[in-house]
Amino acid sequence: MNSLAAILLVFAIGASAQNNVRIDLYYETLCPYSREYFVDQLYPTWMDPEFQGIMDVALYPFGNANYYARADGEGYIFTCQHGPDECAGNIIHACAQPIFNDIHIEMDFVNCLLSSSDTPAEAAPGCSALVGQDYTPIEACANSIDGENALVAVAHEQEKLDPTLAYVPWIVVDGVHNGAEQDICQLDMHACMCLTYQGTQPESCAGITFYDRITKQ
Repeated sequence: MNSLAAILLVFAIGASAQNNVRIDLYYETLCPYSREYFVDQLYPTWMDPEFQGIMDVALYPFGNANYYARADGEGYIFTCQHGPDECAGNIIHACAQPIFNDIHIEMDFVNCLLSSSDTPAEAAPGCSALVGQDYTPIEACANSIDGENALVAVAHEQEKLDPTLAYVPWIVVDGVHNGAEQDICQLDMHACMCLTYQGTQPESCAGITFYDRITKQ
């Protein structure tokens, strides 16, 4: 089997019985590779009118962090790969999800945060305003045990991964993670969608292979 056929087989095996492609992204708020993938690949593809309505996304802001229960049993302490600012950013993301309860607002908010040169805590008020949301309840959550519990809930979801997360961004397509899909999706999310989507192909997918696209970049 040649390499292209092997890649296409990987996507066929991972394809959902439903038409919509589901992308689960496990990431860290200050990881440069997570930020690059979200801002340059995932978010633009999500915003592409051709893919609106055929793409489902879920975000899990934890990655290579660790958590420890406080000695008094109230809340948790976190350590993060990129330091305390990242822990704060992960908590802000975890708090915002149930408060927004809208993936469209969440995606816009996270794109704003990950695009910013400020720390997540510095950027968050302005990003909330940008998406038309009040930052007050997010801030209250992020500065309380509620925020710690929200981030641990994200960690528990990440702990269910099989295979176990080894790096970030960790991209799961239709419930499946493997290296071939990860590489393609991380380099070209548009190609990832074209190869995975089982419904009527968007016009921009027609006649364009993954190799065609990467040679034009």
